[in-house]
Amino acid sequence: MRRVLVQVILLSVAVLTACQRPVHTIRQSADFSFEHGDYDTAATEYAQIADRYPGDWRAQYRLGLCLLEIDESARARDALEVAYSHRPQDSGIAEALAEAMFQQGDESRLFAFLRQRAESTQSPGAYLLLARYALELGDPDSAQVALETAIVLDDGQTVEPYLAAASFAERLGDLETTLRRLRQAYGIDHADARVIQRLKDLGEIPGPTIALPPGH
Repeated sequence: MRRVLVQVILLSVAVLTACQRPVHTIRQSADFSFEHGDYDTAATEYAQIADRYPGDWRAQYRLGLCLLEIDESARARDALEVAYSHRPQDSGIAEALAEAMFQQGDESRLFAFLRQRAESTQSPGAYLLLARYALELGDPDSAQVALETAIVLDDGQTVEPYLAAASFAERLGDLETTLRRLRQAYGIDHADARVIQRLKDLGEIPGPTIALPPGH
């Protein structure tokens, strides 16, 4: 009798295993759904992968993104925290996790997370992310400090900190600083379409004489 019971159990396991779709097949289907905006289907399929392999950071990351899209921020945060634990240097995962915290209204944890990440990585992108949410959380002073730090750390390599600083100044109604930051961005990359358009929006004509050197 015991032998028969063991055989039944083994057969049941074999049937269940055979019925499981291969992970690569599920991932392909999930990726297709994700890329076509079917976030409910994609979330269900990424969850299947994450259930089988909790350490699969790609599945956890995509699962988190899908859940954010369908307003399930609590579940999204759980998945993104797993992904972040495996890939703490991945800025995309960090941004998604920050958004999950923001959607949950967990302001204190969000600010602590962003500040700690910025201070530990010393990357311009991390400080720009801190600035963005500091402004969203009604802390313009912290946002300004973060933007200035990003500009220093970037050392004139990209236009991103200057574009963010220009948007910040414009939001505060400081058009003089807005224009100065855009002129600095133009000095770094005179072919950046975003910079050119924003200068034109302010009534400026982009050209060699309008460029300013990077810095404070």
